[in-house]
Amino acid sequence: EQERADIAREIHDDIGGALAAVKLDLAWVGRHATEEGTLSHVNTAMEMLQHALGASQRIMMNLRPPILDQGLVAAVQWLASSFERRTGQRVVVRRSSEFIDVPRAVQLVAYRTAQEGLTNISKHAQASHVDIDLNDREGVLTLEVTDNGVGMGPDALRKAKSFGLLGLRERAAKVGGWLDVSSSQSGTALILSIPLSPEAMPGDADHNIQELHDQSDFV
Repeated sequence: EQERADIAREIHDDIGGALAAVKLDLAWVGRHATEEGTLSHVNTAMEMLQHALGASQRIMMNLRPPILDQGLVAAVQWLASSFERRTGQRVVVRRSSEFIDVPRAVQLVAYRTAQEGLTNISKHAQASHVDIDLNDREGVLTLEVTDNGVGMGPDALRKAKSFGLLGLRERAAKVGGWLDVSSSQSGTALILSIPLSPEAMPGDADHNIQELHDQSDFV
């Protein structure tokens, strides 16, 4: 994850800076161009450049979401709001407090879990309502993402790789946590649990990862 953060900064400082400079130069050319053909090429180049800037920003967000600097609760609320605007599906976020203080590694695992859960809902669930519960009671961080969609059958539940959830289980195992998925005709629940005690944080990662490969009841 540190490498991801470093790459995101490099993209911002080097690629982002270079693209911004090119945009300024193109704008200057556009202001001073007199031939219609030249203006047309400048406008096309500006559109392509704007696309490249947007792509670099999306890549940076995926590598290290800046919203996490505001805390896990704020990040999850931002995900929920973005999801609502994009899909029209209502999302309710419940949390044990306004600020949940957890290590950065745990913070990122929880964020990615919520992100993947919402992505799966938008693709597969046919849901109209989503609930996200986030709490750190009794020394365990718990994130639960549930929907009121059509649910997944046993075969779909076993195809972890097709839903991108095997990677989430591996992330959870590396911080001593685990991920469960259950589904019925009334919807699907994705539950992340991570003990927050220092001795539990590293976990028995190798054992946990092997165990998640052996399980077939959940995604």
